[in-house]
Amino acid sequence: MTLAERLARPATAGLVWLATFSALYTAGDVIGAWPELPEGAFLNLDLVVGLLAGIVVLFRLALWNRPAEN
Repeated sequence: MTLAERLARPATAGLVWLATFSALYTAGDVIGAWPELPEGAFLNLDLVVGLLAGIVVLFRLALWNRPAEN
């Protein structure tokens, strides 16, 4: 089994899940299922989450090929 074949199934499943979630969330928004948030309720939240995710990725990449100590 090639790398592309091993990645195709999880990638397809992820895209199907994303499309399903997006459709359900959009339908909920159209019918008014989600409350209206005040302006600025998530002010700079995307920046903080992005920074934390970037730090996690940086540490993961830095430790990726660390040789085993004997």
